[in-house]
Formats: sequence, C-alpha cells, structure tokens
Amino acid sequence: MTRTASFTTHAAKALSRRRTIPIELPEFAIRALEHRVEMTNVGADDDEMVSFNDVVEWYLLSPLSVKVMPHLEFAVPGFTAALMRWMMDATYSGSE
Repeated sequence: MTRTASFTTHAAKALSRRRTIPIELPEFAIRALEHRVEMTNVGADDDEMVSFNDVVEWYLLSPLSVKVMPHLEFAVPGFTAALMRWMMDATYSGSE
C-alpha cells in the first residue's frame, strides 16, 4: 500500500509541473476571457488579483466532475492527486 501512495505522490508532483503550450483561440474567446479577468480583478486586493492564465485554468478544470475522475485517473495515473493539489493551492494560497 505504501508503494501505491508513493507512486501517486510522485505522479502528482510530475503532473503538477507547469509547461507552456501554444493555443489558438478565436478573438471573441480571448476577449471574453480578458473581460472575465478584468471583472474578477475589480476591487480585488493585490494578493487577490488573477491572471489570464488563472481564468483559463479555471474554465478548463471546473467542468471536471466526480463521475469522470476515475476515468481520468485510469488514463493519467496521479491525475486526481494533482488536481487536488491544484485546488488546494488555488484556494488556500497565502500564509493562513
């Protein structure tokens, strides 16, 4: 059992690594995402400001449901742990 937990932790760390990929979107989609960034940042403190990348991540990951997680975990071992790590980092960043 420890071996599985160790593998999952290692896989989650590897999947949490960031990389830049080129993506092509229609201009209206880019403008809509930029508008979402602007609206989210209205009145936000400096430490609460979001970036374009943050909004794209949220839109890509928020549709994931408990129903699809086993399928993703099977296809990409460590996916669930990596997603949970991302959720915790996105939600609880700071020194609290």
